[in-house]
Amino acid sequence: MTLIHQALLFDSPSAFLAAAIPFVREGLHRGDTVLAVTSAENEELLREHLDNDTERVSFLSADGWFDSPGRTLNAHHRRIDSLPGSTGILRVLGEPVWAGRDPLETTEWGRYESVMNVALADARAWLMCGYDRRSLPTAILDDARRTHPALAVGTGSEVSAAYADPASYYAEHNVPLLERPTSGVEWLPHFVDMAPVRQFVADHAVRLGVPADRLDDFTLAVNEVATNAVRHGAGHGEARMWATDRRVVCEISDAGTAVDNFLGFLRADPHAGRGHGLWIARQICDLLEMRTDGPGTTVRLHMRRDI
Repeated sequence: MTLIHQALLFDSPSAFLAAAIPFVREGLHRGDTVLAVTSAENEELLREHLDNDTERVSFLSADGWFDSPGRTLNAHHRRIDSLPGSTGILRVLGEPVWAGRDPLETTEWGRYESVMNVALADARAWLMCGYDRRSLPTAILDDARRTHPALAVGTGSEVSAAYADPASYYAEHNVPLLERPTSGVEWLPHFVDMAPVRQFVADHAVRLGVPADRLDDFTLAVNEVATNAVRHGAGHGEARMWATDRRVVCEISDAGTAVDNFLGFLRADPHAGRGHGLWIARQICDLLEMRTDGPGTTVRLHMRRDI
């Protein structure tokens, strides 16, 4: 089987249950691995209507599962890799978390929903993603139709007429990066090896708000991206770091040009000797932005501040 990726747009508890309960029960009947990663209200509904089947479903926190785009994608990979046998599939009844997201986070989570169609294209997985029409903005509901090839309708499915090719969707969202702050930006103007980069992170990251227990991880992520800048750019790069209200940002720029739209979203062959850097960085960081154009390539690594 190949990936099935559906959006469930619902406007009432009954509409949610009409699609969700058959989806879960069919999976349990087939022996699939079934995850429910929904709002607390919908988890309660599921538990009420699944009766004795509740114990066979793994209920997970939506806030924990939808923590960062890179980590959520890798969580799917790990679950798929651990599927028993050769016939069962991973079924995820999910409800992406949109409340409290800022515009950048909302954009990157939309990009994640689209990239899933490429990253998991050959996976043994069926993902049904719930969108509550009563609370979500129209723009997010419209985007759901563009990032999911199919729409769940009752116990059936229909093709989403608005579905956008992931490469086109990805390019469309490559808008210019936000301007850097006019003050408070630390700058490493030139590096050709990694020791100055790691020292740069050590000097500034925690002071700007990176939690102390995430410093080593942040340093590793920056090191991976900076290594790419030296290897694939002009042999050198520059780094900047600053804080926003919510996150610490480390920006690595170089003179090279990247050509793959999905860099860091597609898991590299574990046996390959290279090509893992951006994938690792996406697992560690809360957000990662990447833009490439005539002057070169810029990567911004975002880590939530300790506030």
